[in-house]
Amino acid sequence: MTWLALFACGLWACEEGVSTFSPSLSLEEALVSPAEMLEYESPATRQALWEELLHQAREQAQNPSHMLPLFPLSSPSGFVAKEGLVEPFHCSKEVLAMAPKEAPLGLLEEEADSKEEAPEFAPKEEWAELSLKMDERRESWSDTPREEWRGLSEREVMRCLALSLLAQWQVKGEISVQRVTRSPYAAAYVEGSLRLNPAFVSLAAAAF
Repeated sequence: MTWLALFACGLWACEEGVSTFSPSLSLEEALVSPAEMLEYESPATRQALWEELLHQAREQAQNPSHMLPLFPLSSPSGFVAKEGLVEPFHCSKEVLAMAPKEAPLGLLEEEADSKEEAPEFAPKEEWAELSLKMDERRESWSDTPREEWRGLSEREVMRCLALSLLAQWQVKGEISVQRVTRSPYAAAYVEGSLRLNPAFVSLAAAAF
């Protein structure tokens, strides 16, 4: 009986340990909920959701015809499931200094001329053939620095994330970036447009 009791206690403790580190909401719920909801989750929960996202994406990429991919990319034959970030995600002020410049979609020429020019930096090699244009006719990315994101804003993390994904998928040229809240996917590339779920951006920020 003593050994049985010890076994039962050990099993209970194991289950308790698992539940402690299990996210309080599923990955699917996190993606289709307002991104602000993730701010109420613990760092451990956000990290667990990020790892689950990359794990599911890896499995889906092995079956490119997956019905509901987390990273759909348009192709001549339809959508294919792509892998999420292969390399560890890293974003910092230094990394952003090497990022291609961005401009709001539809910016008037005179407005562009009046904007202060950013310092010239050599772009990272994998970003050299990429240019981002922000399509913010529906939703805008926040420019407010976040202490928990090492002082970076949502827009800055998004730029690093967008450039990293596009370079990994070997997409080149001028790409329109859209903020698409409550989408069932993390990021989708459709005919020159990258659609990013802000919940995905928030989870990525928890990874560094």
